[in-house]
Amino acid sequence: IALPVLVWQFQKQHYNVHRQAWFIGGIFAILSIPISIYEIALHIEYYTRPHLQKHVIRILLMVPIYAVDAWLALKFKKAGGRGEWEIKAEGAREYLDPVRECYEAFVVYSFLAYLMAFLQASRTMLYCRIVIKPQVRHLLVARWLLRPWDMGTRYLWECKKGVLNFVILRPVCTALAFFTDIFDQYGRGQINFRKSYVYLAAVTNFSQASMWALYCLVMLYTAMHSELAPIRPLSKFLCIKAVIFVTFWQVRYWIVRLCSRLPFLGKRADMVGG
Repeated sequence: IALPVLVWQFQKQHYNVHRQAWFIGGIFAILSIPISIYEIALHIEYYTRPHLQKHVIRILLMVPIYAVDAWLALKFKKAGGRGEWEIKAEGAREYLDPVRECYEAFVVYSFLAYLMAFLQASRTMLYCRIVIKPQVRHLLVARWLLRPWDMGTRYLWECKKGVLNFVILRPVCTALAFFTDIFDQYGRGQINFRKSYVYLAAVTNFSQASMWALYCLVMLYTAMHSELAPIRPLSKFLCIKAVIFVTFWQVRYWIVRLCSRLPFLGKRADMVGG
């Protein structure tokens, strides 16, 4: 039913940019949602390892939530004159985005819980294994800035704490953004220090731009890669990274594009181009 409606709307609007994006987004949503629902149904039908599969189902639910949110965001994003896009979303998007952003945090937590559930089939064995492992040094620049985490309970706790930092900050920042937007004090996409967007973006940026949550997951995998090998976590880890963390930088990219339209930046760009 949805596909004919999309085609009809596409023809009705005479192929303007807004409807083209909405049409294409709808096609991808139609393709992705049944696949994820099918995968979830298979896990429910063969629910033989509940302690692992419940986390997998929660992660798979990310696909329909993202697809519906993105498609409705295109639907309710008002088009400006001459087909230009407005920066501020209208209508339902203000209520849909907080749901997606909170679920992002839940997915990161679910992925950590999935790894820990597999490792903690025997907690005593897990502790004994990690204690006797060689010391894992920090990666890249962090090895010169941070002391190595002691192998044992502290190592596991540091990995958990790094992920939980993002899991807690994300919903808090989303809630603050939602309430400040109600009182017209958010200023989405605006570099305005009288609005809350700049400060909330800075806080979120601290937990995500430094990729600390992602880094802690890498550290956990580095220490326990042999134990985690049966569930092949690397490909799953890359998917989590791509879907969640790349969307964060997508928003920042468009903010930079917006800033490049400011008069003083535009003149500087012209000078460089000349």
